[in-house]
Amino acid sequence: MSFSGAHAKRRRKNELSIDLTPLIDVVFQLLIFFVLTSTFQNNPSFRVKLPKAKNRDVTQEPKSVVITIGKEGRIEVDGKTVDERELEMRLCAAAQADATTGVNIRADEATQHQFVIRVMDAAKGCGLERLGILHGR
Repeated sequence: MSFSGAHAKRRRKNELSIDLTPLIDVVFQLLIFFVLTSTFQNNPSFRVKLPKAKNRDVTQEPKSVVITIGKEGRIEVDGKTVDERELEMRLCAAAQADATTGVNIRADEATQHQFVIRVMDAAKGCGLERLGILHGR
């Protein structure tokens, strides 16, 4: 009777083996993730100077009124300080001149929300529907 064969089978059965398949799957998933989420920069190898045309299409920029609101509620329209009544008169005059005129509001970060709402309400009351918020100075 040879016990070496049975003993060898039992020893192989108790050996640990590491399955690398899940590890390879995870590595490929990470590789795909990083390739798809990386930012690509377009750096041409040489610069091209495009030719200029003598005639260009004239495009009309949409008109807009820029309103600046200070943190204490002071209102400026196109650089001139106004009160709420004069603000409404200017906005209504701009709406009568061109109904597509936009209103761009630039407010200080410490400005109370009520002042911004008052300006928006005045613009809507005059029929100006295009409102925008500007940042920075």
